[in-house]
Formats: sequence, C-alpha cells, structure tokens
Amino acid sequence: MKSIKALLMFLFVFVATMAATVSASDIFFNSKWTLWENADILIWTNDKELAIDPREFCLSLRRNNMAIGEPKCRTLGEWERDTIAARYANWLSNNIEPGLSSNYLKARHPSMSAKIQELEDKIVLYIADKGNVLQIAIFDETSSEPRAAGTVQKKADKIALGDDIASTFFDRKTSRRLSKEERQKKLTEPDEYYKEVPNVRAWGGFSVGYAQAQVPLTPYNWYHRHVESEIRNYRITRDSVSLWNFIDDSTPLFTLYAGAIWYGFIGGEIFYRYSNHVVKTDKRDTIYNELDHWEFGQHEIGLNVMFSTTFSPIKLMDIHLFGFLGFQYSFYSEDIAVKKDVEYPSKAYKARIKFEDVYKGALFGGGSQFVFAKHYGFSIRTGISSRGKSVYTEPSPDAGVEPTIIGAMTVDWFINFGLEYHWDL
Repeated sequence: MKSIKALLMFLFVFVATMAATVSASDIFFNSKWTLWENADILIWTNDKELAIDPREFCLSLRRNNMAIGEPKCRTLGEWERDTIAARYANWLSNNIEPGLSSNYLKARHPSMSAKIQELEDKIVLYIADKGNVLQIAIFDETSSEPRAAGTVQKKADKIALGDDIASTFFDRKTSRRLSKEERQKKLTEPDEYYKEVPNVRAWGGFSVGYAQAQVPLTPYNWYHRHVESEIRNYRITRDSVSLWNFIDDSTPLFTLYAGAIWYGFIGGEIFYRYSNHVVKTDKRDTIYNELDHWEFGQHEIGLNVMFSTTFSPIKLMDIHLFGFLGFQYSFYSEDIAVKKDVEYPSKAYKARIKFEDVYKGALFGGGSQFVFAKHYGFSIRTGISSRGKSVYTEPSPDAGVEPTIIGAMTVDWFINFGLEYHWDL
C-alpha cells in the first residue's frame, strides 16, 4: 500500500512539474521578424531592477541558437531616460495580454515611432515584471508595433530566465546583417500581404489529365445509356445524341495552354487539348471481323475567361485560386483500317458513321496554381465541358447508305495536373 502511495505521489509531482514546464511561457503573437547574425540586442524596461543580466543573456542566446554568432547585449538606457519612451513602456505593461493584435499595441506618438524606425538593424527586447511572470515584446525598425509578444515564468535564477526568453523568442533562423543601403530598401518595402500587385501575371504550361462522361457525385443512370452503348454494323446505336454512344468516354487528356491575369483579378487563357477515343464496336457483330482498328483523335481549341485571387502562406510560394468559364471548338480525326488480308471492305465500312467537321461547346470549372520563387509552378484544375451541333435534327430512317451525322450534345467531367512557368509584366 505504501509503495502505491509513493508511486501516486511521484506521478503527481511529475505531472505538476511537466505542467509547470509547459506553461512556463506563452506567446501571444509572433510575426516573421528578422533575427540578425551577430545581433545587437537592446534590453528595455521601466522596472527598477532588470530581470536578466545582459552579458548572461548573450550567452543564453548563443546556447539556444548557434547560428546567431556573436551577439551584443546592453540595456537601452537612452529610452529608459526618455519621458515619451517611459510613458509608452508603462502603457505596454498595462495592455499586453492574450488575444490582442499587434496593431493595438502600436506606438502612435510620432516621436516614439521615429525612435523605433531609427533602430536600423538592432533588436529591442522589452521586459516588464508582472509578479509571477515577465511580459516580453520584440521591436525592430520595420514596424512601430511589436513584432512578437508574450510572457515567460519568472525565476530567481537569471541565467535560467535568460535561457527561457532565448528559447521562446529567439529560436529562429538568422539572416546576414544588412548594409545601410540594404536597410533602406527593406524599410521601404511594403508588407508582403499588401505588396503591389503586378499589372499582368502570365504563364504557359503543359498538363496531363483524365476525362469521363460521368460527373462525380451524380447518378450513374444519367450516363449509362451513353457509356454502355456499342455500335453495330458501323452505324447503328441506341441514339445519336451523344458522341459517347459511339466512342469511349474515359480517356487521358493532354493540354498546352497559356494565359494571363490582369491586376490579380481577371484574365484569359487559350488552350489546345488532345485525347484519343476508341470506337465502341459490338464484338458480337461478325462484320467487324474485317476491322483492324477504329478510333478518333479529339482536338480542341478554346478560350477561357478567368477570375483569380492570390494568397501567400509562405515567402517563396504564392497560391492563385481561380475559376474559369469558356468556349471551345472540337475537331475529330478518324483513324480506321481493315486487316491486311481484307482486299475489299464491306459496304457498311464505306457507309459508316461520320462526325461533324466541328462541334461547339462550353466549359467551366476551377482550380489552383502553386507558384514557387515567382516563376515555377504546378496547377490542378477540374471542370465540366460540352460539345454539340449548332442545329440538331433526328437522322432520317431513310438515310440508308448515306452516313449519319451525330453528336447533338456531349458532356464530360475532366481533371488536369500541369507544370507551368510564370512571369510578371
């Protein structure tokens, strides 16, 4: 019994210790601020006594982030002696709390804002003693509002406290210190989420995909007449409404395309698509004993109107979501031949089914382009396309030996995966 109590006590202490460790720090927000190699860290406080030792804190930075090089740490005495900075520090101490955005904590006094912008590539570490915890905020020259804020658990051991602050707020990649010219350029760069949109974003690409008559999530009985039909005697099928009554609907797609978006919103795209469709002959019909192969190449050219919006989840990648609506013209090239030992094909072979010279159609859908380093991307898109005759009349039963022209309305679903190259104009 005593051993069980001892075990429970050990587990309680262990869990309590872990909970204290997990809750030792709390980050309220942390933007993509730059940690420089060989950084100058200026420690700023309104407290009578500084919670950490600057020299020991530099050692903590090096222990927790070897890439930081040889940082220099000192107290920011010039701000501590400045009345406006002291008032702003006191206001921060009373207002930093979970749930607040960084914009709420922005320095709005022109003099204070100017002090922050004059930091060049130095980093200000603000510390405020709140009893059991220390409030922390990070400032640099790129913004008048804190780039990061949160709390760490207060400790009597200043070395351990410095380690906590370093591991919580300074555990990130470092960058080379900038020259004066580079700093000026960075200072004038717009925020990445509000950067200027290029007048024209253009691209070209090649994609492979797949098409089928059945649109996903729709009833199969809408399509089974078309996809299960077969041609008898080179021309007879259930009806002549859809091309899928005659040729296989499920096929790979190959597409070449080029397009452009104006002002990040509206644009256009031209494309050429090719797919090959085998004719669906009835294997029980002995007339096909003479046939070697029979298929149609489907060539389509068209134009899409596109509507787009852009997101930048990481610095080197842009995601362009888009929808499109367009039209296309479809042409069919027949590839048919009888077996080599057949000298004279049958009459049915010569009077076989024929397609229109051109079919008109529409297409719509959506997708996304993933672009890396502004130029190299891949895309995925899906949609529905159609093709049909402008004027449709039922084929005459007296057509006899004359070829029957078919294809009033043909619809399919497609999905494409493409590789692209992008550029701005």
